[in-house]
Amino acid sequence: MTRTDTSVEMLDLEIAIAHIALGVARNAAARSPSAENARRVAEAEADVDALLDERLAAA
Repeated sequence: MTRTDTSVEMLDLEIAIAHIALGVARNAAARSPSAENARRVAEAEADVDALLDERLAAA
């Protein structure tokens, strides 16, 4: 396995974890709508988007 493969695998893992965090944030916002929870959802979405952009560039 090359270094690039390992980096891509780590990036995929980070994407999976960020996706889980996004789900948690969305559930919290659904249960308790607030500006703070909306901010957390937006941040989690931005994290997932950034990781997906990075993964696309790595492909």
